[in-house]
Amino acid sequence: MLNQQLEALIFASETPLTLEKMRHILHTDSSSLHQCLAELQAHYQTRGIQLQQVAGGWQFRTAAQYSEQVGKLWQTRAPKLSRAMLETLAIIAYQQPITRAEIEQLRGIRVSSSVLHGLMERGWVQIQGRKDVPGRPHIYGTGKSFLHDFGLHTLRDLPEAAQLVERHDIPQTTEPTP
Repeated sequence: MLNQQLEALIFASETPLTLEKMRHILHTDSSSLHQCLAELQAHYQTRGIQLQQVAGGWQFRTAAQYSEQVGKLWQTRAPKLSRAMLETLAIIAYQQPITRAEIEQLRGIRVSSSVLHGLMERGWVQIQGRKDVPGRPHIYGTGKSFLHDFGLHTLRDLPEAAQLVERHDIPQTTEPTP
C-alpha cells in the first residue's frame, strides 16, 4: 500500500519530491521510503517512464530512448542558447560561487547583462549573495532548475571538466625558440 501511495505522490508532484516531504505526507520512516523507492525504481526500469532521483528529490521521467517521440507532442522548439550563455553557465556550474569579474577573467571577454539575466530567468543561475570585497559584487551559483533541467541529482553528478574538452581543441602553447 505504501508503494502505491508513494507512486501517486511522485506522479502528481510538479517538481521532484524530496524524502522529507514524502515522510511528512505519508508519516513514515526513511528506511521504509528507501525500500519503496528502490522497488518502484526496479519496477519502472524497463518501462517508458522511469523513477529518477533529480534535483534533490524523486520524479517520474520519460525513458531516454523515447524522448524524441515524446518531444513531438509539443511541437515546440527549445530556445537556442548562445555560445556566450553556454560558456557562462559552464563557468558558473564548475567554479561557483563566482563573481561576474571572475567569470569575465576566465572567459577572457565581457559578460553582458542579458546573458546573466537570460540564465537567471531560466532558473539555472541565481544570485547567492555578495562577496566581501570592495564594491561588494554579486556572487553567482546554479539554481535548482539547473539540476532539474539537466537531470542532475547534485552538482557532483556533473561530468569531470577534463572530459568535456577534446585534447585537440586545447590551444598548444609553444615556447619561443632562442
